[in-house]
Amino acid sequence: MRRGKLDDWRYIYLEQPQNATFETRDVHYLRTGPASPDPDGGLRKHRSEDWEATPIPLRRPPRYVSPSANPAYCDPESSRIFHMFWAGEFTDKPYLALLSFLFTQNTGLHLKTYPADGPCRSQFWVWINPGPAASIPDPNALNDMLDHLKSNPWSSPFLHPRFKDVIQFKMWNTTEQLDHIPELKDEWRTKTLFTSAGKSQNLAGLSQIGGPGNIAGSKSSDTYDRLSVILSDLARFILCHRFGGIYLDADILLLRDWEELWGWKGAFAYRWSRMEKYNTAVMHLNKNSALGSFIFKTALKNNMDLHPHTIWKYVKDAHLEDLLRRLPDALFDSAWLNTEGFQLTRPPQPFFTELETFYCHSVDFIDFIGPASSTSLRRQRRTVLPHKH
Repeated sequence: MRRGKLDDWRYIYLEQPQNATFETRDVHYLRTGPASPDPDGGLRKHRSEDWEATPIPLRRPPRYVSPSANPAYCDPESSRIFHMFWAGEFTDKPYLALLSFLFTQNTGLHLKTYPADGPCRSQFWVWINPGPAASIPDPNALNDMLDHLKSNPWSSPFLHPRFKDVIQFKMWNTTEQLDHIPELKDEWRTKTLFTSAGKSQNLAGLSQIGGPGNIAGSKSSDTYDRLSVILSDLARFILCHRFGGIYLDADILLLRDWEELWGWKGAFAYRWSRMEKYNTAVMHLNKNSALGSFIFKTALKNNMDLHPHTIWKYVKDAHLEDLLRRLPDALFDSAWLNTEGFQLTRPPQPFFTELETFYCHSVDFIDFIGPASSTSLRRQRRTVLPHKH
């Protein structure tokens, strides 16, 4: 690096239009005969299901613009937005995640005035759920949320005007978000069950607003917990499909600039431990993509189950694994593997037999290494035992 000759390394960080490579594949279409007017001809469906009432409208693929050709161009189809969903009191966990963003991404905060022709800046949007997962919206909720963030020592530093262009706090409203997803807005109110990993939450007994099945009002702590899990699974797909960008769980710390990942337009999540399943704690979807439409339409048929293990089943059954890349996980916490019945010959110390014994606090360290074409992922989890142990 000190010699200044970086030509051998430029491909990692910069896209060169004149050196672009293109992948071509033979695409095999289902042929129903030249005279067949039925677009569903040759397809099979479950005997208890009907065909979709209306076809899913899919847009033409967006035009690709190389970042090196116009560094200041912010592609609206592939937004440089990190999303995080948070419910409850703002704590040190999202605080650390935001710090890692500020220390690693090219935000230009060292400049007094950011130039109009400067590189497209990354943003971090923190979505705050101000009440229980199914609470009725309060007209004063936004002002109350901002007042609470100002009085909280973990969140108040990020409200400084210095960060106004790169960090934004936004209020989550479940009904409003669901109504802005074209694939869901006409049907989600007809669902009385919302599901995560096959475990359903019956919404019929909750106080309702706006029609049957609407998520509104739960004062039970047990119901709140179950709905929060379901809502977390739902929020990450809604945010990425509606706005584009990358979703991060609150315990993710960024270790380096994600410039090379922003340049790749594909969708990805990373691998769940040893299993052939996704972990959507880190996930990228393009805005209003065909993949997102497929996931939401399939979830509607399965009581809105958007758990990462279920997503893998959707994608695998449809032979769409190449559309949602599963990035490799080079290092997974041995404590998790041990409690799942693996890696028993060299267990971690102290010896964990249940997740609850070490699930007090954890932080994920994410580091993407290598060029975007062969991205690998290194992940390490640090665990702190509860004081009582």
